[in-house]
Amino acid sequence: MYDASSIMMKVFYFGTPDLAVKPLEALAADNQVEIIGVGVMPDKKIGRKQILTLCPVKQAAETLKLPVFEIQNKQDLVKIFEDHTFDLGLVIAFGMIFPEEILEKPPFGVVNVHFSLLPKYRGASPVQSAILSGDEVSGITFQRMVKELDAGDILLQKPADIRSLKTSEAFEQFSCSTSGLIPLFLQLYKGKSLDPHPQKDDLATFCGKFTKADGEVSPTTETALEIWNKFRAFDLFPGIFIKTLKGNVKLTEVALEATENSHPITCKDDSMLHIIEAQIPGKKAMHIQEILKGNPELFD
Repeated sequence: MYDASSIMMKVFYFGTPDLAVKPLEALAADNQVEIIGVGVMPDKKIGRKQILTLCPVKQAAETLKLPVFEIQNKQDLVKIFEDHTFDLGLVIAFGMIFPEEILEKPPFGVVNVHFSLLPKYRGASPVQSAILSGDEVSGITFQRMVKELDAGDILLQKPADIRSLKTSEAFEQFSCSTSGLIPLFLQLYKGKSLDPHPQKDDLATFCGKFTKADGEVSPTTETALEIWNKFRAFDLFPGIFIKTLKGNVKLTEVALEATENSHPITCKDDSMLHIIEAQIPGKKAMHIQEILKGNPELFD
């Protein structure tokens, strides 16, 4: 009897940041998969010294001795699909919109793993946006890519509790979950055992990129919970800050309940936020009580 699930699947992988590394490693460990190539963004100059640095996925691919292809534009993407034969394109946090004409070229199309329970939070910041909104549950979605961003048929989803997570922690959890699901997903997908279903567009929500300005918090107009959610959502970027006479003071550690030597500030609706650690412009982050010794009226 013909068993499609036992046939070796040829996959071209596309990814860039740390969160896409574990899924690549899981793909490479699957003996039913042949990785034809790994598409990455070009090396970037990073830091004050502008050192040319490989993206995490490129570093991992080279360690795994996989063929690496730097992609600078959509023409490079099209060329990959024209020059290589593979069954499936797999995309995780790649950072470039795929031209419509290449999406159906592989027999199994191009599948994107999106870090939300689509159709919620289509766009560039699904994890941050879910945490910022105070959602208790988010998750990952395997969806077949179409022309419209993050709007393709849902192939597989896995929910996750995010009530206490920061963005960095959610990224790590979702990356691990994706890694664990990849072998099962590929087996079910190539065996046509999944039940693809279209998204309900009327339930879709959207999210974009955040800027440094989004990190500003205002206790007079935001509750302590809203600021706490901002702190969790923006732990990687941009962080949160409060305007004071000393300038923009970064709040590097806060809590909703008092801890030893934390400093309370009253927020909207008389809710209380407790500052544990902060950073004055030009200084290192310090425990709040050390800062208040020299700046007792900092938050007045």
